[in-house]
Amino acid sequence: MNEPRHTGRRSNGSDLPASSEVSSADICWDTVARAMESFLEAWDVQGFGPRLADYLPGEPGLQRRQILIELIKIDLEMRHSDAGPVLKLEDYQDEYPEIVLPDGMPAELIYEEFHLRKSAGDCVDVNDCLQRFPEQAAAIRQHFQLEGSGSDQLTGEQLRQTWQPGDRLGDFYLMSSLGTGAFGSVFLARQESMQRMVALKVSSDRGQEAQTLAQLDHPNIVRVFDQTRLPEQNLRLLYMQFAAGGTLQSVIRRSQTAGVKDSGILEQCIADALQHTGVLSSDSVSLKPELSGRTWPEVTCQLGRELALALAYAHQQGVLHRDVKPANVLLDANGTARLADFNISFCSELDDTAPAAYFGGSLAYMSPEQLDACNSQSGVLPTDLDGRSDVFSLGILLWELRFGVRPFSDESVTGNWNETLAAMAELRRRGPNPPPGRMQGDVDRQLLSILKRCLQPELAERYQSAAELAQDLALCLQPRVAALLQGTTSGWRRWAIQHPLGAFLLASVCPHIPPSLFNFQFNDREIRIQLADAVQTFEKIAVTVNLVAFSIGFALCIRYCQPVSQRIRQLMRPSPFVPRSGNVPPLDVNPAGDEWTATSVARLRALRLSRFVTVLGIIEWMIAGLVYPIALQRLTKDLQTWWYGHFLISLIICGLIAAAYPFFLTATLAVRAFVPVLLRGHPITGADRRQLHRLSVQSAWSLYLAGGVPAAGTLVLLLTQNTTTSHSSSALLVLSVLGIFGFAFALSLSRTLQADIEALLEASRMLEASAPNRRSA
Repeated sequence: MNEPRHTGRRSNGSDLPASSEVSSADICWDTVARAMESFLEAWDVQGFGPRLADYLPGEPGLQRRQILIELIKIDLEMRHSDAGPVLKLEDYQDEYPEIVLPDGMPAELIYEEFHLRKSAGDCVDVNDCLQRFPEQAAAIRQHFQLEGSGSDQLTGEQLRQTWQPGDRLGDFYLMSSLGTGAFGSVFLARQESMQRMVALKVSSDRGQEAQTLAQLDHPNIVRVFDQTRLPEQNLRLLYMQFAAGGTLQSVIRRSQTAGVKDSGILEQCIADALQHTGVLSSDSVSLKPELSGRTWPEVTCQLGRELALALAYAHQQGVLHRDVKPANVLLDANGTARLADFNISFCSELDDTAPAAYFGGSLAYMSPEQLDACNSQSGVLPTDLDGRSDVFSLGILLWELRFGVRPFSDESVTGNWNETLAAMAELRRRGPNPPPGRMQGDVDRQLLSILKRCLQPELAERYQSAAELAQDLALCLQPRVAALLQGTTSGWRRWAIQHPLGAFLLASVCPHIPPSLFNFQFNDREIRIQLADAVQTFEKIAVTVNLVAFSIGFALCIRYCQPVSQRIRQLMRPSPFVPRSGNVPPLDVNPAGDEWTATSVARLRALRLSRFVTVLGIIEWMIAGLVYPIALQRLTKDLQTWWYGHFLISLIICGLIAAAYPFFLTATLAVRAFVPVLLRGHPITGADRRQLHRLSVQSAWSLYLAGGVPAAGTLVLLLTQNTTTSHSSSALLVLSVLGIFGFAFALSLSRTLQADIEALLEASRMLEASAPNRRSA
């Protein structure tokens, strides 16, 4: 039976399992639950603290001690809720000395008291816990991620209280406080020697954050200038680029109460931050064009793309962040996002470091595997994490930015430390909660698809790199490209992706069937009128020619489309996850790798499909125009020379008409179905852009074919045929009707195709301007 939890109440326990205190096999949890419920009822009825002894079993042992631990947790919580005089753990120890036997004060009670005092606004210090309970020093340090630190480690709150704006620290004059974290306090400071404004992080002299950040030089990562030590005060001063626009946390808070959510929220938050620091005038706030006037989903995409680029660059340098959250995202005055606080990041390139020494993060933004690594019972180690954990955390951050709430209801989880971690990991494996509200168009729907992929619990189904995520977010910023990407999940495009080869054959071969039937009927009538004895011969030749032509066409189309079809099928199947050994984070996809090359080749082939079927169709129709008269000549021995011209002209006209429609159908199929799939995680290259330009030009020529050839064919019939016969009149009527409706259909497809191509080219220009490996000057 599972351990009971405090119904409707928050409870925090130790990261040490209960089995380290007692043996779960020797405990009746039903008895524990009944004692807890009775104790809670007594608190509710009496309004003051009941005696714990009244709810403890008389006989000593493991059962009694476990009940005592749970009752003390309840009593501490109730007393810190203004329900009675607050007691310390030593007070309970004096009355119940058994609580510290056999291995000292239970670590879960130490953590419970610390958390409750901190929540009540008390000035709490981890060092106080270490001094009060030295026998549990190792467990306490593990709780607060202080493993290996000395007792002189200062907290961020202590640093903030010690140093105030107006003070001087070495070369720095502290101007205003920017924030306080667990192990450091950040000030806006003026560096006197350089006469510049910097963000100064004051912390105890430990860790290798500066060494980690010194490797990172990217426009979306807060740039660290240098560090200096004050040994006599045991301080380390890390001075870095100052981002004047505040943090993303303030943006999320404002968005949660905003009536209309658009880029104006971001602009107002930056103005407030500028007013607070006083460095710049809030009247000078001007968002960059990528953010100004944008919808909230587009703002989320833009900021997310910048953060994904920052993570991609850091991962390429062998650095994991491990603590991606809104408070660690700083904003410039123009809205540019910068990732900060790599204090718990791990760099595989530094000597004498290990991931465990840098392990930490904020639970609410952790991936399931990172939560497992926090859980001492899971068997997962910090060394097992890779860049996909940062991608998951960024997905949670962007979900909260877009919808105002996080995707997982972690706040409802209760229990001891390991149980809480296990429950939070399980929530993530069940998938995110449904997003509140309605989606606002294709960009919003595509953004939701991207975020859901970020939050996939299975590593193989998640984005395999931050660069891949940045690519999709950049594409999503273009509404038309977002519509292309989103459209592949439903309708005919979804079917085409599931059956790429069949869809291509339908689009490329089937449009030739109506012109073939028309041409057969037209020539069959001419044969019957002028060569009645050759009718059966002509029909046999027609059947043979069409069987051979369509068979060859099918075979060549299948062969040409095979790389596209195979690659699409591979991309639509989740790739098996192969665990990595060691502690090196995964780098982004290698452009020279087999996977990258296969996708690039398939995408180029997809963009050439329409040209291939057009050229193939015209060649086959021209060959058929020669085969028909040659075969009739050999079989009938009585064919006049003008029949050669008749067959060649009639089949070329029909072939040109037939070739126009496969072009537009296959081009539309490629651009609206195949290419979006082949773009996932693979940026548009220069070769792709050249091919898109060619496709745009070819679209114009094919439009001329669709409209001009029927008109030219009508003119040819008027000049070469006897138009007074019913046969010729019918042919003229068919060509005219085909020309009108065919041109309207081709014009519609051509306009859609041109707009799609332009959107893809614009997206490629954006991607080229912000490639993941691009560094700031």
